[in-house]
Formats: sequence, C-alpha cells, structure tokens
Amino acid sequence: MFGRTPPARRRGLLLSTPLDDSDRCRSCAADCCRGFPTVELSAQEYTDLEAIGATRLTFTLTGHYYLIIENGCEFLIDNRCSIYAQRPSICRHFTCTDC
Repeated sequence: MFGRTPPARRRGLLLSTPLDDSDRCRSCAADCCRGFPTVELSAQEYTDLEAIGATRLTFTLTGHYYLIIENGCEFLIDNRCSIYAQRPSICRHFTCTDC
C-alpha cells in the first residue's frame, strides 16, 4: 500500500429507480466500482454472481451477503462493468454526483 495514491473520495446517490446506460456512466472512470469496500447483495444476487464465477463474495453471521469490491470490482474490465446486464441492484441504483 505504501507509495500508492488512495482513490479519490466520491459522493453519490442511491436513486429510487435504476439508472441504465447513462451518459455519466459511459464517460466515468468507474470510481464507484473501486471506491467502496463492499456492496450488499440479496441472497439471489449472491447466488447469481456465484454462478457466473464471482470469487470475492462473503456471507456474514448476521445474514448479510456482500461482494467485496475494495481495490476494484472483479467484474471491472477496462473501466467497464463486464456484467452490466446482471449487475446487482445497488449498482443499478447508484450514481456518482461528482464524477
């Protein structure tokens, strides 16, 4: 970790409706896919991601499911989501406000 510049902190919003294929996402550097330690998943999302090969999944004793995205989501390729059509709900509803 020494010598690495930490990622810039970004601000965002969780929207009430999904935001698909927006201009903002297409021109973004995928900061939201790197800027958080985890994203919470439903049990079904956990199962779906596991089925497509996710390796950074975790389940807590309190009954919460997570995809670990610290230092970059494993599905992020060339600053683009490689599972865009299957991405978790929280990813569909999130938008950066300062990208």
